[in-house]
Amino acid sequence: MPIFTADGVHLYTLYTEILCPQKVAKKGLAMTLRELLIDRVAPLKNLSDRSVSMYLSTLDRFRDFLGHEPTVDDLEDLTAAKFLRWRAATVHDINRGLISPASLAKDSAHLRSLWTWLARKRWKRSDGELLEFPDYARPRVPKPVPKAFNAAELAQLVEAARHRRGYICGKPAAWYWTTKIQAMFQTGERIGAVLELRWEQVDLERHTLTFLAATRKGHRETITREITPALAKCLATQRGAPGERVWPWLDDRQALSIYPSLRVLCRSAGVPYHPFHSIRKATASYLKKAGISAKKQLGHSSEQMAEDHYYDEDITGRESNLGYLPDINRPADRPDAGPGRPR
Repeated sequence: MPIFTADGVHLYTLYTEILCPQKVAKKGLAMTLRELLIDRVAPLKNLSDRSVSMYLSTLDRFRDFLGHEPTVDDLEDLTAAKFLRWRAATVHDINRGLISPASLAKDSAHLRSLWTWLARKRWKRSDGELLEFPDYARPRVPKPVPKAFNAAELAQLVEAARHRRGYICGKPAAWYWTTKIQAMFQTGERIGAVLELRWEQVDLERHTLTFLAATRKGHRETITREITPALAKCLATQRGAPGERVWPWLDDRQALSIYPSLRVLCRSAGVPYHPFHSIRKATASYLKKAGISAKKQLGHSSEQMAEDHYYDEDITGRESNLGYLPDINRPADRPDAGPGRPR
């Protein structure tokens, strides 16, 4: 006997077309990658809102390239390879120019991640064929050279910040920027976790800041870092309620808008612009210069990560092996300078 829902939908139809979209693929209705990301991958992998936004940005560009909303059927190696070539050679924002190799690699990684997830689930195209794993070449990304703010530049930024006017969510802009820059340098924490710090995680008596795992990259470890008594005293002048953000930029502004503001501060301080991460690199580099590994301070699992991505050799100094090499220069006025004559 057939069974129907209250709305008159046959239960078999409900299962095959709603609960089991693989059946829909057999009927020639390929699932869009946007639907796949939002309805399945994001919840199953517990992706953050920021990660979802970055994936969607990749899909927007893929859509621009294809001329239609990308679907599972568009996951072909040749199509992906051509998309990446187009992406690398096309100016999408006149103010930014061509994208960097790292940004291109992220687009490739996002597309490959969705594609691999489908292949592992043995997803089928609209024609019933199993989706194969991606095999297109990954973009090559040159190894970056870490660049940090040096101490003199950071001091100039703090001094310029003291002259900032106006308010940021009720906090004096001068207080906001001077304390935030100092806190980032003293703790070595990322800008994302710093912007999410609440007053209940600030201990002004013990001079510590506690960054919760939920607000940190990876969401794995809660850390507590010391700050100087002078900074703690300055923070106390604008202390808010326990649940309020210490630096409340996100209360009424977009997160990315803080970078142009830093650029303006760098310009007024006469300092070359670097993103906030260069403050974290400065912390690591000065610890390294003092002979201390920055691995624990940064919360990394390996020293190699700091070596590859954080230590600025303009601060740490460069190791040279030149002194171990023999001198092969033979000046003309030396008696043994003639050709073929041993020294």
